[in-house]
Amino acid sequence: MKTYARTYWFTWAFLVVAAALTGVASLKDAFFGGLFAALLSALLTKAYERSGPRYAALIGAAAGSLWVVAMFFRIRWFGEPEKIQQAEWTLGTDISVHAAGFAGAALLTALLTRHAFPKALGGGLLLAAAMTVVPYGVIAWVDHRVAGPVELVLLVSAEVAPDEGPVRRVGAVQAVLTAAEIGFLKEHALVVEGPGGPEVVDGEGRRYWPLLRRRLVYPGNPGGPVRTVLLLLPPGLLTDETWEIPVHQDPHGLALVTLDAQQSARFAGGPASQAVRLALSLAVKTSAGASAYQSLRVTTFRQSPVGNMYAPIPTLGLSAAFPTTLVDPAPSAKPDEKIRPSRPSFGDAPPAR
Repeated sequence: MKTYARTYWFTWAFLVVAAALTGVASLKDAFFGGLFAALLSALLTKAYERSGPRYAALIGAAAGSLWVVAMFFRIRWFGEPEKIQQAEWTLGTDISVHAAGFAGAALLTALLTRHAFPKALGGGLLLAAAMTVVPYGVIAWVDHRVAGPVELVLLVSAEVAPDEGPVRRVGAVQAVLTAAEIGFLKEHALVVEGPGGPEVVDGEGRRYWPLLRRRLVYPGNPGGPVRTVLLLLPPGLLTDETWEIPVHQDPHGLALVTLDAQQSARFAGGPASQAVRLALSLAVKTSAGASAYQSLRVTTFRQSPVGNMYAPIPTLGLSAAFPTTLVDPAPSAKPDEKIRPSRPSFGDAPPAR
């Protein structure tokens, strides 16, 4: 009976501690979920003893993995959508934690038939810790390189008076460029201080202001290093389009991406990541001959060096913080007047002709 109890409490304690350290589940879920998982581990006590130290760990690891898969299908069949999504994101981590806990308990049980309890406990803890530390060292390295948040800063162009800046809608949150971002932009474009804050001026004299800032977070890894993408949305985009946007290879990197028509984009700032990219879909609304930015939908894709471990993370449409017109219609020419090139406007409607 003591062997059953030791197997049970070893498995339960390890699952709770490992779940808390890895963030695979809340403490409450780990506490109650571990009770039932530990019961299954204890029921295999006789199998652990018969197989001996050589094979007990393999049986335990297999049992722990099968338990997680069974619980995953239970959640998938009967769980809520949020629970299903969370289970998909943490499936690999769940399997690793349970395999380590079951294997450690199995080795402990097998060693108890040949050695004293302290030595058996040390062997079980050493195996469980090794099965946790080694894979999680790899996972942590991959997450650091791939699964960190992506900060998206959208800048748009408009033609306003030299002494004016864009007027934001009431209640809209103003996007502000950091000192590091301003310094980076100065390396690739002309940046001046205007009435609406820092302005980015491109080679054609168009002025850009930060329209919005969003942090795109992978739910399984909300912390860690942050990549920043400064996205320039120029005028001249008349139809809905989708771009595949690279991000910086460095997890802390800062990059500048300028969108062009025909789904092309220019990337500046260093080597681009081969594992992380953004898919941007621009929705354009045409009214009275003018095309206005309506919303931007962003999906984050991640491909780990050891396979596709991450599900794509879609972001709802990012609406504008102030009225934006991407393209104005060409003015009607008079016999004694020259046609001036059209410029974007931040007004709700194109200016009267």
